[in-house]
Amino acid sequence: MRYRRIVAKFGTSLLTAGSDRLDLEAMSRLVGQVVRLRQAGCQVAVVSSGAQAAGRHRLRGRGETVRALSRQAIASVGQSHLMQSWDELFDWHDTVVAQVLLTRRDLSDRLAYLNARNTLRDLLDAGTVPIINENDAVALDEVLATRIGENDSLSAYVANLIDADLLVILTDVAGLYDSDPRTNPGAQLIRRVERIDARVEALGGEAHGPGTGGMATKLRAAHIATQAGVDVVICSGREPEALIAAARGETTGTYFPAPGDRLESRKRWILGNITRGGWITVDAGAAEALRARGRSLLPAGVAAVSGSFQRGDSVEVRDLEGNRVAAGLVNYSSEELERIRGVRSDRIAEVLGYSYGEEVVHRDNLVLL
Repeated sequence: MRYRRIVAKFGTSLLTAGSDRLDLEAMSRLVGQVVRLRQAGCQVAVVSSGAQAAGRHRLRGRGETVRALSRQAIASVGQSHLMQSWDELFDWHDTVVAQVLLTRRDLSDRLAYLNARNTLRDLLDAGTVPIINENDAVALDEVLATRIGENDSLSAYVANLIDADLLVILTDVAGLYDSDPRTNPGAQLIRRVERIDARVEALGGEAHGPGTGGMATKLRAAHIATQAGVDVVICSGREPEALIAAARGETTGTYFPAPGDRLESRKRWILGNITRGGWITVDAGAAEALRARGRSLLPAGVAAVSGSFQRGDSVEVRDLEGNRVAAGLVNYSSEELERIRGVRSDRIAEVLGYSYGEEVVHRDNLVLL
């Protein structure tokens, strides 16, 4: 095998085979591939969707009360059934599985991040197959910062978390097309994407089927993972041996090569936890200093502050044209930064009445995008 530590993400439409319930035959085919990879010396972590689909099926026929349930409650019902199915299918191959439920909060807190990382790596080293899902029961829709959002992004965070070599996102389509294959029979499969830019992002469409993620979320996951040095393949899980082929490095689906070596752990954590709450826009001089000279970001170079974030958050830095420049841990909240943007560093204490340092983002806490 070309890759030795692999994260495999199985989408809802794949696990249900397009139906309204888990399809054990479809799941069994995926289990067989994971077992073969382990026999070849690979470590495999599985990010599994399907809890909500399983929950809806288990609760069918129970009337208005069920229809009023939150997605968290439905997923809580389905999660046990999903794990029971995985456990029984892997047990046929004498393989032990472990359930791991994560939330965005687990990955944004440094200590919790390290604990999750150590647990997953211990499970892999012990020869088990971790089955990972978002902890829907405590993921709050109204507080988006506590949610990972969907399992495509979760799979990218997990790949970063465990230093994976490869992320394989298995879905019900063959990969990324140059147009929507559902409406254009002449759409062409794109076999290799060197860089996920605005043109590539525009090819992502809306979600189809029972899951929450469309191609746009898969491209977002591929961007997160490749920037951390993890190769990514998006392919059809309905193709025989698709996961095996991807692990061998064979042409299947759409391949997104990582642009360079994997980032060291701290920078990977920064990259995997960029806040959705806001971003920083910098002037041309600051953008050039970050990109070409490896400098820290100072308040004098901040042109605008958008949205809301707190001190210690991982925040995206953009240039005046809106292009992503970097992401980093900020020393000042959005409110504080709005007050000190454009001023010299030696005036921070004068403006705020206190100082957390001369830099908005220190270069040691910065990752170029």
